[in-house]
Amino acid sequence: MISPIDKDYEKPTDAADYDISVGEVMTQEYVSVTEDTSVGEAIKKFRDYAPEQPEKSTIYYTYIVDNEKRLKGVCSLRKMLNTPPEKPVSEIMETDLLYFKKDADAEEAAVDVSESHFPAIPVIDDQNRLIGIVRSEQLIEVVQETVTEDLLKLQGMDLPDPTDFTEIETKRSTVMLDAPLHKILRIRVPWLIVALLGGFLAGGVIGAFEETLETVVLLAIFIPVIMDMGGNVGTQSSTIFVRGVVLGHIDKTNIWRRVIKETITGLIIGVLIGGIAALGAYLWLQRTDLALVVFGSIIGTSLVAALVGFVIPWILYLTGQDPAAASNPLITTIKDVSGLLIYFGLATLLMAELI
Repeated sequence: MISPIDKDYEKPTDAADYDISVGEVMTQEYVSVTEDTSVGEAIKKFRDYAPEQPEKSTIYYTYIVDNEKRLKGVCSLRKMLNTPPEKPVSEIMETDLLYFKKDADAEEAAVDVSESHFPAIPVIDDQNRLIGIVRSEQLIEVVQETVTEDLLKLQGMDLPDPTDFTEIETKRSTVMLDAPLHKILRIRVPWLIVALLGGFLAGGVIGAFEETLETVVLLAIFIPVIMDMGGNVGTQSSTIFVRGVVLGHIDKTNIWRRVIKETITGLIIGVLIGGIAALGAYLWLQRTDLALVVFGSIIGTSLVAALVGFVIPWILYLTGQDPAAASNPLITTIKDVSGLLIYFGLATLLMAELI
């Protein structure tokens, strides 16, 4: 049964934001017949069908068109095999269709395909004429390619965008492995410099609390714990954001609801992980005061990291920047500085107990 969904996406005027359209990944390997064709004739056409690229075709459906090739319906092979051969296909075809325009965004189309579970979807032009079909697995591959590229950018490896979708993986691997050294450095170094500057800023925070650190040297033991926890939570949040934007699950209509939920998630994570860390600190050093500082610091750091993991990429997205490439160094800097401020701030407030 074909789902009663009518999808007609209009591609935004800013085409740079949408690298791949449905028309670029569709195939013309399909079977179509006119409305007055009998079921027997349609089945015979199936038998005679010999696609040039079998791996890109589908044998599940026959698409029914009028004399102008306008899409009218679709009929499954199974249904035709269970119908008297003299009946016209127009009597058994489904007319509530899921279809895409050729210039629809492939990533948006993939979201609907993943919810419909259809192996192939018809593609039409502006006159509603059938011009091809797009396989569900091909649309899913588009999303996987995009997410992979965004996650690489998230780690500071901003790769050039290839123009040919079929060569994405080859070009990506060639750039990272076989490109001249200066090109590899140009890809990876700029955002690492931003992270380095963030490290100096975090070092400045430690220097500002030098007196506290000298008084209670044991505080130094837990600095990596606090910073690593913030980094892990921030990376998780920003990765979830990038995937959400790519898949169309995060947009202007729901961003703040997503931010609030992610912030609450960060708080709960902080309580759970902070409790485990505090217990470990107490069993190790037998210091309740230090355990409380560690507990409060991980809660605060996780909360901030989860918040900025969503907000920073969203701000970059709204300002036209690439959130995948730029967000990780900025998030790292913010969570490092805020985590150290929280940690040493709590330690200073409890200095009387820690001495």
